[in-house]
Amino acid sequence: MPRANPLIYGVVRTTSLAFYRLFFKFRSYGAEKVPGPAEPLGVILAPNHVSYLDPPVLGISLRRKVTYLAKEYLFSYPLLGFILRGVGVLPVKTKTDDFRSLRDLIRWLKGGGCVVVFPEGTRSPDGELKEPESGAGFLAVKSRSLVVPVYIHGTRQALPRDARWFKPYPVSVYYGEPFLPADDRALMSEPDPYLAVSRRIMAEIAKIRNAVEHQSTRAPEHRN
Repeated sequence: MPRANPLIYGVVRTTSLAFYRLFFKFRSYGAEKVPGPAEPLGVILAPNHVSYLDPPVLGISLRRKVTYLAKEYLFSYPLLGFILRGVGVLPVKTKTDDFRSLRDLIRWLKGGGCVVVFPEGTRSPDGELKEPESGAGFLAVKSRSLVVPVYIHGTRQALPRDARWFKPYPVSVYYGEPFLPADDRALMSEPDPYLAVSRRIMAEIAKIRNAVEHQSTRAPEHRN
């Protein structure tokens, strides 16, 4: 697994946090629910995905370092590749099954790593939660990792899928309760347990979204 350069990671995180606070009035809720690096189990952060603005939201809202996955071709751009390597992003092939990267990722999680995985696989075209792929469930089960469902709000309005430029709009992230899919007998007894786990993750994200929407109709939010 690639190791983040502490200096580059710190600079990128600090700069991104300032940018999100300035343009998007960024707020984070429930980040204390994410287990710290002392936790022996790996942690999979599983958010919804609607915009290119989503990935940095996880890194800037947590004090612990997180690992990202990115398509391999992105590393061919000199400046972008330098930044991606500096923050410890794992390149993933898109046209073939990258078994080596998958093994490395599972090993990283078993060692207590923290990885961002989007259960939907790609950005939602309309902002609604999509049917998930089985990949997140597979990683969670094979690595015996904790899964933290995450709901990101506002990034679609700030940078829609087909937009060429962002616009100022409030962005917030909400962390749910961690759970361990590998110990859930009901999920493991499903015909396709990996897909069942991914669907459970999406159901948890939907619960957070519904709670946020319900709260917003009653009273202003208060930061934790």
